[in-house]
Formats: sequence, structure tokens, C-alpha cells
Amino acid sequence: MNARRQVGVAPSAAARGAKVQVPAGALSQQAKTSFETIASVALARSLAPEGETAQVAFIDELPRRMKEKKAVVLSIASDRFRLVLALMCRLDAEGKAHFARLNRVDPGDWSDQAFQDAVNECGNIIVGAMNRDVGRYFPNVGMSTPNLLDREALSYLDALGPGHRRLFHVSGLAIDFYAVLFVAATGNVDFRAEVEQLADQADAGELEMF
Repeated sequence: MNARRQVGVAPSAAARGAKVQVPAGALSQQAKTSFETIASVALARSLAPEGETAQVAFIDELPRRMKEKKAVVLSIASDRFRLVLALMCRLDAEGKAHFARLNRVDPGDWSDQAFQDAVNECGNIIVGAMNRDVGRYFPNVGMSTPNLLDREALSYLDALGPGHRRLFHVSGLAIDFYAVLFVAATGNVDFRAEVEQLADQADAGELEMF
């Protein structure tokens, strides 16, 4: 998995005049890589319908014209870090068809509310998988319920203060997905996630990381 240059998703909070809280901790390089691996595995496992392959890659920036107008925002917190993962979603016919296939239902049977509920439930599966994997290394972790927000709300991630960011592109499926990971340390964080161990658990789709 080759990391490329990291970029943010919006101008910094400081640049907009917002007060930035500075976490009093540090993430080691292997901790950053481990969080990225855990997020990559969860995305591939949760977004690929049975028999399909998800390919997860790092990207430098989001496309200029995006069809994804919403984002499922998930968070995990411990006494040493705060983690936010935002999965950008399409609530159009193609998006509905993908999530219906993921849930093995006919998209025609879904109301708009049922479709949004399925998107949120997918987010719940992603954050649950990440929480379980992170919990192997940190005993005191808790996760939020998913929140479906306008994509523009992601600009407020900067209000969490300095931290590690990574943009993901999930391809190989009927539609592409984009996600942003943000981790801020409130204490010193250093751990190494076992890549093979996590990848072996990807029971929905095949994980390929570049």
C-alpha cells in the first residue's frame, strides 16, 4: 500500500477564523499506518456485495465534481485519540441499486427512508468493524451512531485540531466511493495493526490495497 501526499478536504479552521483545539499527544508513523489499514479493511469488507471485489487506494484530493452529496460520519474515541471516518454517499438511483444489492433486496421495494436507513446501517457496520479492530489494541474505546450529513459539513473536521488525515478511493464496484479518515491524538499513540490478520477477516469482497 503506497501512501501519497496527504491533503485536507477544506480550508483550515484557523484560516476561517475558528478556534482550533490542539490535542496534547502524538501519533507514531506506524500508528497512522495502522489506522489507515483498519479503515481500508472496514471499507472493503462493508461496501462490497458478495462475490464482488473492492479496491481501496489512497488519493491526494477529491474529484472536483462529485455526485456524492451526503456523508455518513462515524466516530470512535478513546482516552488517547479521537477518530472520525466520513463515507461520502450517493442518494441517487445508482447508489440505491448498489445498497440494495449489498442488502440482497429489490431497490423498488425501498422507500427513500428505507434507502437512507440502509446507508446508515452500512455506516454502522463500518464503524463497528473498526471499533472491534481498534479495540484489540485499546481497551477503552467507544463509537458513535452514524450521522448522515451534507458533504459540506466535513469542512468542520478542522475544528478537531491538528491530526492525521487520509483520503480513500474505493473502486471495483458498480459505483465508486470516497472517504476521509481523521485521527487526533490526545495522548501518545503507538501500535501496529496486523495487516494479514485483519485482511483475512474481510468476509464480504476481496481486499486490495494500493
